Amino acid sequence: MTAHRLAAVIPVKSFIYAKQRLQPVLSGSERRLLAQAMFEDVMDTLTQCRALSSVYVMTSDPEAVQLAADMGVNTLHDPIIGGLSGAVASAAQTLKSVGFEGMLVVPADVPGIDTRSVDRIISRHGAPRSVTLVPALRDGGTNAMLCSPPDVIPNCFGHNSFRAHCQLAASSGAQLNTLSLPQLQYDIDRPLDLLSFLQQESPTRTYRFLIQSGIADRLRQTSRSVFSLANTFFPYAEQTPAISSIHKG
Repeated sequence: MTAHRLAAVIPVKSFIYAKQRLQPVLSGSERRLLAQAMFEDVMDTLTQCRALSSVYVMTSDPEAVQLAADMGVNTLHDPIIGGLSGAVASAAQTLKSVGFEGMLVVPADVPGIDTRSVDRIISRHGAPRSVTLVPALRDGGTNAMLCSPPDVIPNCFGHNSFRAHCQLAASSGAQLNTLSLPQLQYDIDRPLDLLSFLQQESPTRTYRFLIQSGIADRLRQTSRSVFSLANTFFPYAEQTPAISSIHKG
C-alpha cells in the first residue's frame, strides 16, 4: 500500500475519566497524567512512521486536542455516541470520503509501540481488501487494526474483540492477517498491566512518568495479591462483543 493512501487514527477519551480500572492503585490526577503520557507516546511514534501519510486523533477532549496540535496532528471530532467503536466507525467514513485507502487504528494506551512494529503491520498488510490485526495479550482485545478500505469491516473494539474482528473479516471476504508484537501486547488498563510494562525500561514518556512520580516504586512494593484482588473487583469480560456493539465503518 502506498504511503499517501494510509492514515492512522488514535481514539482518545476524556483524560479526566480515563483508566478507571486503575483506581485501586492510582489517584485521579495520576490516572489523568498517565493517560496523557501514553497518548503522547503513541502519537509521537505514529508521526515518525514514514509509511503513514497522516495521523489523526479522534477525540472530544480539549486537552487531547491541544496536545495533538502541539505535535502538528489533526483532530477529528468524536461523536460520543457509540463509544470507541462509534468513534472508529466515524473516522473510517471520514477517511474514506477524503480518499484514503487504508486506516490504521491504534489505541491511546499502548505506550510500548515503536516505529518498527508499525512498519511490520504495514508490510504484512498487502491486498487491496484486507484486515491486519494485532491481539492484546490478556483480554482478547485488539491493540492495532489496519483496514483497507477503511470501512472494510464493522468494528467492535473491547474485550474479546480480536476474535470478533477475525470473524468479521472472514465473513466479509477480506484477506485476514494477524501478528503478535511484543511492543503491542499490553494496553495499560489494569494494575497488573502497569507492573508488566515496568519490567522493561523504555525511553517512553510513560515509563519516565511512572519512575519520576514514584508510582513505580510504590507498585513494586505492593504485593501481587493486592493486584489480583483489584482484578477480582474489575474483572475482564469473557463474552464476545454483542451485535449491538458492532459499528459499521
